[in-house]
Amino acid sequence: MGRYRRAGIFALIFIAVCAGRADADAPMRLISLAPSVTEILFALGAGPEVAGVSDYCDYPPQVRTLPHVGSFLTPNIEAIMALHPTLVIGIGLSSDVRQIRALESMGYPVLLVKDDSFEQIEKSIVTIGERIGRAARAHEIAAGISAQVAAVQQRLNKVSPMPVLMIVGHQPIVAVGRGTYLSEMLQLARADNIAAVSGEEWPQLSLEYIIAMRPAVILDGSMGNDPNSQSRFWDAYPSIPAVRDRRVFGYPQDPILHSGPRVGESLEMIARLVHPAVFAAAAEPHK
Repeated sequence: MGRYRRAGIFALIFIAVCAGRADADAPMRLISLAPSVTEILFALGAGPEVAGVSDYCDYPPQVRTLPHVGSFLTPNIEAIMALHPTLVIGIGLSSDVRQIRALESMGYPVLLVKDDSFEQIEKSIVTIGERIGRAARAHEIAAGISAQVAAVQQRLNKVSPMPVLMIVGHQPIVAVGRGTYLSEMLQLARADNIAAVSGEEWPQLSLEYIIAMRPAVILDGSMGNDPNSQSRFWDAYPSIPAVRDRRVFGYPQDPILHSGPRVGESLEMIARLVHPAVFAAAAEPHK
């Protein structure tokens, strides 16, 4: 009897091992709680494994047909559980969200990454890539971002910083302040961010302060995707150098406000708006 009992135990172990291998070989079911995470997953080639995305994910276009699961600050735990995820990926701020802690307590794997700087964005891409078995592609994307940043820096190496205001909304006027990847983007674009002195990430600025600081360039996200459009809002303040010299520009919120694989492209877009002459000169054919 002991021999048959041992044989039965070995058979159960064998079945369990085989089941584990089948699960390991099965496609992952990934849940993204942020637009930047979704972009990273698709850039890594994991698009077919994305089972659900946040309410704000809009790139690439095919994500619009995927199930929505709330956002990284307000995840819908029932919607997430219904999709049977093998991994939920969010932004570091999610660590304090009750629903995230609940998912972890129920055994759902959760990965949180950060995106407050270019370095963190590159590290997040690598971390996600390694977690889902796409490390090589992740390192390739991160290296590409570093190369794009280096190319912009090389082009601007002799340019003096210019006072710039970058805003994300009106009423109240909310600006890009200090401590985000956007503030670093302005610095890399050789822009002297007039809102950085507040010490806040998203300061609310008065028009009196903006007029006094005399920005030479205003980047206004509320103006839409046409960088050449002129905002009537700013026309009422001609004493501001940026308004006087018609250097008030809209910028495309996609990809500028997406802290993902296209952040290098976003940097070049901002640098071109702040220092157009440098890029125009580079585009001229050599005689």
